[in-house]
Amino acid sequence: MSIRIENLTVKFHQKVTAVDHVNVEIGQGIYGLLGENGAGDRVIIRPS
Repeated sequence: MSIRIENLTVKFHQKVTAVDHVNVEIGQGIYGLLGENGAGDRVIIRPS
């Protein structure tokens, strides 16, 4: 089983693009997503 994200774009207030066209497939296992402050890592995990 895997998780697939295709063409994810997240914008705030229709002006600021936080994540732009992200494509990723994550296979079974344990993973962590790390990024600098403001890099958009949290937005990818929880886009709403």
